[in-house]
Amino acid sequence: MAEDKLFNYYERQDVLPTFGNFKSSTELDAYASQRSELFSDKLVLPPRLFRDAEVLEFGPDSGENALVFAGWGANMTLAEPNRLAHPKIEAYFARFGLAARLRELALADVEGFRSDRRFALIDAEGFIYTVQPSATWLGIFHRLLNPDGYAVVSYYERYGGFFELALKAIHSAGKALTGGAALETAKLLFESKWNSIPHTRSFESWLMDVLQNPFVRHRYFLDATALCTAAHAQGFDLHSAWPAYRDSLEIYWHKRVLSGDDKLHRTTRHLDRSRLSFLGGRKLYLVGKADAVQAISASIAALVRDIDGMIDDPFGETLPRVVGGLAALRETIRTADILADDAVDIDAMIATLDSFHRIFAAIGRRDATALAALTQSDPAFINMWGQPAHFLVISKR
Repeated sequence: MAEDKLFNYYERQDVLPTFGNFKSSTELDAYASQRSELFSDKLVLPPRLFRDAEVLEFGPDSGENALVFAGWGANMTLAEPNRLAHPKIEAYFARFGLAARLRELALADVEGFRSDRRFALIDAEGFIYTVQPSATWLGIFHRLLNPDGYAVVSYYERYGGFFELALKAIHSAGKALTGGAALETAKLLFESKWNSIPHTRSFESWLMDVLQNPFVRHRYFLDATALCTAAHAQGFDLHSAWPAYRDSLEIYWHKRVLSGDDKLHRTTRHLDRSRLSFLGGRKLYLVGKADAVQAISASIAALVRDIDGMIDDPFGETLPRVVGGLAALRETIRTADILADDAVDIDAMIATLDSFHRIFAAIGRRDATALAALTQSDPAFINMWGQPAHFLVISKR
């Protein structure tokens, strides 16, 4: 049963999910450098925009991102509903000589925060997709922002999150087949995959953040097209996104002024063609005719819904649809018109779908041994993570 709010889930685990435990300026500077690259290069928000700016961050957790913003010169207002985080935040700001930049630390979530002040920028990363409908938080942000102010959010994108849902479904099936506990089963199935990448958090933390998190589900994930449409309706323009939501191949006269509706139409058309890229975590842009693109997009949408259904019922009616859907998408990609950096990227996507097809076929046969053998050794499965986390920057009109 899902929790009311994501922070309730972490409160009950008695853990702060992003706590980095920075002890030195060297550690903080290294993290700030990563953030600067994200904000300057990918989100087109250079750190100089933060100088003396009034910034509101929702859900800062232990405050690492807030420290970086304060180091860039921002005056920080933090709304954190998990009271366990407050001592960590205050200690951080004191340790790094930034206490004067902490204007307010409120025990509140997005819907409970109240202020008569207005802000130049609002930041809400990692949880905002759980506040639904999106129009709720978009309206709150619009009220709290200055005209031309920015809102930065990160969220689980529905199609980019396909492999997260697939891992949850495989884990659910593995528990049912072996009778093992959650951690035991996760290590049986995913330890090789986990050890294939550099990481700063523990395997147990990943288990809690993804495999057991009740909010990592299709019903919470946001469709990028729907989110951009909702933001437009609430009085926002698209500033930037990562992956890119604007069609970077567009060319027209620089003096031509597009209407907001026209900009939205071009964005949504680009996003439709990007669903396979989001799913695969690499450039796999659908360049065929519009009806072919829509057919592929619809098949991806159905596959994501069906894979989510297996999390609750791993051997139920959606399992054969998942097996069939993976096979069909694999064959479609072989003949589809796709723009990629290299044919190797298309081959890798086909290999990944083939790998998942064999894994879910093993689940269908109730073959726990074959399932574990595939997940622990298949390179295509081990190397694929998708593109679940998207960043979006919108500006108040």
